[in-house]
Amino acid sequence: MASLANIKTSSFLVLICFIIFSLHTTTTEACHRTDRIALLDFRSKFTLDPAELFKTWNQSTDCCIKWEGVACDSSGRVVNLSRSGIFSPILDDPAFMVGTISPSLGKLKFLRLLDLNNLKRLTGTIPPELGKLSNLTTLNLNANQLKGSIPASFQNLRKLNKLYLNDNLLSGTVPTNIFQHMSSLTEINLSENQLSGGIPSSIDKLVSLKSLELHHNNFSGSIPSTIGNLKNLVYLILSNNQISGYIPSSISKLKFLNSIYLSNNKLTGSIPALIGNTALQILILDNNMLSGDLPKSFGNLANLLGLVATNNRLTGKIPSNFNNLKNLQNFVISRNGLSGQIPSGVINLPDLVEFIVSHNKLTGKIPPHKKAFPASFFEGNSGLCDSPLPPCKTT
Repeated sequence: MASLANIKTSSFLVLICFIIFSLHTTTTEACHRTDRIALLDFRSKFTLDPAELFKTWNQSTDCCIKWEGVACDSSGRVVNLSRSGIFSPILDDPAFMVGTISPSLGKLKFLRLLDLNNLKRLTGTIPPELGKLSNLTTLNLNANQLKGSIPASFQNLRKLNKLYLNDNLLSGTVPTNIFQHMSSLTEINLSENQLSGGIPSSIDKLVSLKSLELHHNNFSGSIPSTIGNLKNLVYLILSNNQISGYIPSSISKLKFLNSIYLSNNKLTGSIPALIGNTALQILILDNNMLSGDLPKSFGNLANLLGLVATNNRLTGKIPSNFNNLKNLQNFVISRNGLSGQIPSGVINLPDLVEFIVSHNKLTGKIPPHKKAFPASFFEGNSGLCDSPLPPCKTT
């Protein structure tokens, strides 16, 4: 009987050991071998890590459980990789890493999020292999020193929702068909690079797009006439490029549009009526070659906060129905060829902070106004007089 009891006890202990071993195996070896190798190769491409962003990336531990910035699904496949720049309380400086992006990241075929933003000294080119990440929804590589062109292979990222490549040293043209199959894309930021050529025609396929930021590049050519297809667009920021031609009338179809920034380009022609842009709050058009009148239809933009069209070739009068813009704070149209008198209802809008109409061809007496605007807001109009300019001459 004692022997039988010993056998049962031994069997029970073996079972317990097997269970413990199994648990140990499934929790500390969860990371898939292919993904682990890819991550280690990615780590090897960094030569300096003063903020210790890779401190927990120990070869003896599991990458799904112990490695900071790595998240896996239930099958041990890496789905999130995030090693973005942070502020270190030890260094009292922005965290950074010195290195390049390993092509091996293209083997993380279950990856959904890749965030390597703000590392500041991440250099080299963007590997075309990243185009193999068919499950990727967010790609954030902004605020680095990446150079070269945007890989044409990115057209395969059909599930991409957010693309941030801004504030790098990227150059060359953006592949024409890159956005052909990205119907889920909601945000694009390619600003503050050295990109050139035209805005890709495939951009009109981005029916879910809410934010398009291409400012501070060398884009040329015209704004695609099909931009009106971007029915969900909220922010259009194309300033500081070499864009020419007309502002497409189709932009008036974008009823959710909140902000338009087109300053410092080479745009010509008249300003569209923007009849359908009832949500518009910001319209920045300065330093172009726009001509014609200020559209009277702007008087219906009840949510407008700022209208800036300095240094263009605008003519005609300031529409009196602009007095309907009760939320307007900034009205800046200096250095144009506007004529006629200043409407009393416009200069007395309740929230107006800036009313800058200097260097035009305005005439007559400046209407009495409650705000203390400086004379510089009105100078350069030889036919304009009264406070804050010198009094009108009496005959």
